[in-house]
Amino acid sequence: MATQVADRASVSFRDELSICRRLLGARVRSQLQYRASFVLQSVGTLLVQGAELIAIMALFSTVDELAGWRSGEVVFLYAVSYISFAIAHVSSTGLQGFSRMVVRGEFDRVLTRPLNPFMQVLASDVNLRRIGGLVAGCFAFVLALTLVDIDWTIGKVIYLPIYLLSTSALYVMLFTLEATLCFWTTESTEAVNAVTYGGKTLAVYPLNVYDVWLRRFFLFVVPLGFVIFLPTTYILNKPLPFDFPSWTRFIAPLATLLFGFVAARLWHLGISRYRSTGS
Repeated sequence: MATQVADRASVSFRDELSICRRLLGARVRSQLQYRASFVLQSVGTLLVQGAELIAIMALFSTVDELAGWRSGEVVFLYAVSYISFAIAHVSSTGLQGFSRMVVRGEFDRVLTRPLNPFMQVLASDVNLRRIGGLVAGCFAFVLALTLVDIDWTIGKVIYLPIYLLSTSALYVMLFTLEATLCFWTTESTEAVNAVTYGGKTLAVYPLNVYDVWLRRFFLFVVPLGFVIFLPTTYILNKPLPFDFPSWTRFIAPLATLLFGFVAARLWHLGISRYRSTGS
């Protein structure tokens, strides 16, 4: 009996993924219908995202290092932050527009369908024009490799994509928390928005340049420090700050899972408390 239930759940999950994939495919095809607009907006995003990289290079034209980090190493941090954020930004467009769905009463229809509500919201929209941020991050990654002599090992090659995906998932969870608050506030709140976008910018620089309270917040509340900064010290052979043990360099997936568990519990709590706006 338990095996049959597990098989049905597996089939149901595969079916949901298949439906979501088709929905996202339709969104992507619709955006590619207007290719000139797509290219122009993508280039605009690239230029805006690239301004931070220009600012970093301008900073290091006047100083040799920042808290013991040289220009190429900070560019590497920029690359990790912007690549992972761009992946999350593109894939979680539906979550970022969730407040409109609640205000218009569209979430009522989501709850009546025999599909996972979170998957439906996630697949409700995708904005490929934000891919310019991914291009900026990839360009910064290539630039960092020319500025820093990284001693690549098998462990580093394996761990790099793991903590990039962990960071992307963490950003998706932050967008999920922003959407979850709409169950109580209806409109999205700028507080979580500031943490998400501010965290992306904060992660560009070494964590030890910030004040104690800010470091603690982005380590133990929103664990961007554990997911981006500490793993990067492993890739670049940088010393660990704050007297952390060496194993903390490798807990990025665990930190993301724990944060994701909290976000998932709050999402389900929000659904249980949801009351239609009646729009």
